[in-house]
Amino acid sequence: MPERPALQPGKPRLGTAYFSPRDAGRPAMAFDNGEEIELTVNFEHGDPIGRRFSGRTLSYGDDPNYELHDYSMPTQVWFNDPHGVVCLVRPHGRSNSFGTLQEGRLRFSYAIEVGDVGARYERINAMQSRIEGLEEWIPISSVSHAYVPEDDSSLSSTFTLRRQEPVKVARALNAQIRPTYSFVASSVPGESKFEDEVRVKTSAARARSWHEHLDIHQGVRDLLVVAGWRDYGTWDLSVSRHDDPERALAGNSLGERWARVSTYAVSRPSGNDQRNRYLFDFDDVGADGVRRWLRLRTRHRRGIAGMIHSVGMQGVALETAVSEAGAALEHLGYGIALERNEVPGRHLESHLKRVAEQSACDIAIDLDTWPARLADAYNTVKHPDRPDEWSALDLSNVLRESRLLFRTWVAQRLGVTKAALERNRGLVPMSRPYEPW
Repeated sequence: MPERPALQPGKPRLGTAYFSPRDAGRPAMAFDNGEEIELTVNFEHGDPIGRRFSGRTLSYGDDPNYELHDYSMPTQVWFNDPHGVVCLVRPHGRSNSFGTLQEGRLRFSYAIEVGDVGARYERINAMQSRIEGLEEWIPISSVSHAYVPEDDSSLSSTFTLRRQEPVKVARALNAQIRPTYSFVASSVPGESKFEDEVRVKTSAARARSWHEHLDIHQGVRDLLVVAGWRDYGTWDLSVSRHDDPERALAGNSLGERWARVSTYAVSRPSGNDQRNRYLFDFDDVGADGVRRWLRLRTRHRRGIAGMIHSVGMQGVALETAVSEAGAALEHLGYGIALERNEVPGRHLESHLKRVAEQSACDIAIDLDTWPARLADAYNTVKHPDRPDEWSALDLSNVLRESRLLFRTWVAQRLGVTKAALERNRGLVPMSRPYEPW
């Protein structure tokens, strides 16, 4: 996948760091080390900026009460080199080292390729992202193809690129799923190409926090995880601010700038080209279903997050996975009781029954016995004084059933018909029980 980040992983850049637009600047290195984004700054002994790298972990004789200087981590720093200006925001770590020439290091959540030093990106007006598997899940294409008969009875191909209307999926931040295309026409053989892609976009007239934008993008990604049960990554992230437009060399505005972003705050693409097998897709839920999902995710955040956070995670113990599923589904059942204005109670099996009641369809699970079986498995792995009567195969199957039931519950809450779920069940590997070798 051709991602276009603000910093290339593994390639350090040497330049100048600015802690304010009026700052004289200090020698620095910006580096995406493959795990996080770092800024290393050199400064002379006695430079007050050094106190922002140590914070209040050191005592200073000239400022014993920490009142004369700034000891906080900067909310953003600008880095400039011959390749352009990068704005670094959302610091989450710092350190320093002492010597003749002191060195401080800051770790940031986001690096943004911006127009100039001073462009503030702590809050943003718009965000775009691509999500792994989204093009397959929502079959909206900007490219159409047709064969055209020629006079000599041969066939030629005609490709048409046509702008498609975005799918509005939430009123919050005007969230949309936008099909787009790009092309390069060249007279050189092999150089012409066009790309068809689908992006998630959020936007607001008033700049909002990164978290507000990312939560919606993450919400769409989480919906794909429930549908396909794979750890889909987010990539090609870009953001925009109204006060930092694209400018010509003369300084005049040319329109909206989409600034490229480097970050490890979102799941990285897996690179797995295996075809997805969805329990439901966009045709089954529509735009209304995506809106319902974003509301459902907000209402039952803890339960839903508990069910999907370990998807794709390697090395999770079976007992841990069963315990997490039991706790997450207990949260869902508790939340369903509150929706019904019922007294939730404290019995795990009662909570699980509520989830099963809202998942009723033929998915090859005995919904009458499943609540008791999962409750027993959950208590067995949780309490050391319980007899160990569950084999690894039985635990694996009750976990498989619980995950399939959770996905079915989500699908039905989004409006997927029982007929569609029963039809698609055969495509989902999770629907088949594990058997001994």
